[in-house]
Amino acid sequence: MTLIKKSKTALRILRTRGLKGVLDIIYTKFNHSFRPDESRMVFNLLADSNHAGLMIDVGAHHGSSLALFAEHGWQVLAFEPDSHNRSVLLDTYNTYENIIIDPRACSDRVEPQATLYASAESTGVSGLTPFLDSHHASETVSVTTLAAALEEHQLSFIPVDFLKIDTEGFDLMVLKGYPWQTASHPQVILCEFENAKTVPLGYNFHDLAKFLTDLGYRLIVSEWYPVKTYGRTHRWRRFLTYPCQLADPKGWGNIIAIKDEDCFAQLSRLCNFD
Repeated sequence: MTLIKKSKTALRILRTRGLKGVLDIIYTKFNHSFRPDESRMVFNLLADSNHAGLMIDVGAHHGSSLALFAEHGWQVLAFEPDSHNRSVLLDTYNTYENIIIDPRACSDRVEPQATLYASAESTGVSGLTPFLDSHHASETVSVTTLAAALEEHQLSFIPVDFLKIDTEGFDLMVLKGYPWQTASHPQVILCEFENAKTVPLGYNFHDLAKFLTDLGYRLIVSEWYPVKTYGRTHRWRRFLTYPCQLADPKGWGNIIAIKDEDCFAQLSRLCNFD
């Protein structure tokens, strides 16, 4: 029965994603150096809808997550408070009329001035809290909420297809600042967890997951091994469906939150759960 089930799964992937899809699954299964690109996975999932939607990228860094969406005509609202990262973002996407680049940080409350911390270890660890010994106060930034920013950019009444958050610990605060009561809920949310960053801020992996499940989302967890050195290549561990326990409480990763049952089933197949 197991062989029959695997054969049916392979045929389904072949029909829906072609030979490349089957080869991707084989590569994922047997290549221990495999590292998933969760944003690309979401793009492949949402590309089936045949429309250019709205992506919000909180913590856009140099734009690797938003690239595919922008190139396919999506409206993108990107937040990047680190001026050095933002200069790269602006240089890369200055000709794209469908990208709004907002220089503010995001949280659950508006602050006219806050300290942004940066580190020489990696351009990707800038944030509102110094969780590394190498962090230093780099500049003063403004902080907004997604509720306020969407209204300012006149996007409050446009359905959000994809909300991606990577704020080095403030992901739950960003979620709390979204206008859940008045706006449509994002179709897919991608956010990061890492207890080493978030426990000092008052929440952990399960708190973040509970916030999303309480809103009716179903979750797939992409778990990575604990970070050895920031700024280096990291090692991926596995996909899981929530509720689950992390293999290592010091691990980190991304939560993909989905409301639509069909989309969740498609992503589950992509993660090779069946």
